[in-house]
Amino acid sequence: HQQQYNRHYGSQLKVELDPNPEEVIATPAIQPYLRTCLSYPNPTNNQPYKAIDMEFAISFLGTGGGAPTMNRNGSCTALRLGGQTYLFDVCEGTNRQLQFTRISPLSITKIFVSHLHGDHLFGIVPVIMGIMVAHKVAMYAIREHQRSKKKNKQMDRQDLSEKPTLEIYGPPGLYNYIGMVLSLSLSKMNYVNVKVIELVGGSQERGFSATGGNRSRPGKRNVLTAHYPEIHNPLITRKFLEQNDDKTWIIDAPEPVTPDNCATVDKKDGFARLPNDTNLGSDRRLHIKAAELSHLAGVQTFGYVVEEQPPPGTIDKDKAVALGVKPSKKYGLLKCGISVPNDDGTGEVHPSQVLCNTFRPRKFSLLADHRVVPPPMARLCANSDIIVHEATLLQKDGVGRIKARGHQNAFNAGRFGQMSGCKVLALNHFGATAFGEDCMTNVLEEAREGNGGACEIMAAYDFMEISVPRGGFDFDKKEESSDEQ
Repeated sequence: HQQQYNRHYGSQLKVELDPNPEEVIATPAIQPYLRTCLSYPNPTNNQPYKAIDMEFAISFLGTGGGAPTMNRNGSCTALRLGGQTYLFDVCEGTNRQLQFTRISPLSITKIFVSHLHGDHLFGIVPVIMGIMVAHKVAMYAIREHQRSKKKNKQMDRQDLSEKPTLEIYGPPGLYNYIGMVLSLSLSKMNYVNVKVIELVGGSQERGFSATGGNRSRPGKRNVLTAHYPEIHNPLITRKFLEQNDDKTWIIDAPEPVTPDNCATVDKKDGFARLPNDTNLGSDRRLHIKAAELSHLAGVQTFGYVVEEQPPPGTIDKDKAVALGVKPSKKYGLLKCGISVPNDDGTGEVHPSQVLCNTFRPRKFSLLADHRVVPPPMARLCANSDIIVHEATLLQKDGVGRIKARGHQNAFNAGRFGQMSGCKVLALNHFGATAFGEDCMTNVLEEAREGNGGACEIMAAYDFMEISVPRGGFDFDKKEESSDEQ
């Protein structure tokens, strides 16, 4: 899955996927779930288009460290959720990386920024503008379609009044950065509403609750939290999200399925779906939380965790009918683990009696630059299906460099994977010298030494994608079935 970058004359750049990479990138158990997120505009007869499971997939758009290289762009990870996409960190060049992939800018609904260092932030404004242009093209395409359909040149202005919303989360100062760059570059914002939500109240914050050495000097404004009227834009709003008592931030927390909300009508196709259905597209809601990481003094850094709602199970229709429940809205409740009365009201049918398959919710965690994972963040990461963890350093670099640079090594990454009980540990944020078979083999061996075989480990590359199956990874079960065969 290693990408080969071949330079040509002029400004052409060809990106191809090497089907037989020399470097060992993952253990055999992970291989079936790995693929590329590159788009193939001209499939051959031997490689036709295939249906791709996009319910819960992680695409690596940038896996490099502080400086992009020929083989790796800076930090950016995409969580694709079947109709919507979340981006985590946006280094410079991310907008161009997206052009090579199957990820549509129209699908990007949320962006999460871990901290304000350039290799995690400098690409955010181009990505915002790219998303805006994509929505502009889509809106006018709809407008032209409706115009031709009505055969009327006059269109009601309200057809373009409902603008999509892009939510951006990160530390204090994020709004000022975005607003200032847009203002100084004389960029116009249309066709999309941008909500910037800054997470406030943390121990490393240099904003409203800053104390000690992080406090602004008397008589000088704090550039992170100050209000600049000159950069105001009616389509860009600023909000603040307070920290909870458990030292975490709850970004989204969908309500559990109940008899009152068991049927949600999809806006696009009109079908009634459960609120925890994986096919809700942009209306799909997940549990999203954040907590602080310890990176460098005065640099507030966040890790993020995304966990889906418990997905509906699979119902055995024959068993349900035999127990007196014909196809109806009651099936939705049974799929979600809620007992219902039978149709004649003489008894109650329990989910355990009719469900043939149940699925646990999938969980994704991302740990950006850090030297220590504080307990609140560690608790959030527990039992994740996949943890994306930096591996900037190696053990030979010593503890001193971890403290000085604010980065972790592969050994400690493997040890954290063991402690957290995750299924897959994906290493990224590699330095400029981390390439070649010998180097990456050393990284993986060091991580496995620290992990002790507790989970599967892989090294991420640009344009690599890993799909998490419904119900999450269960390598133990898969090994048992292969042994029986």
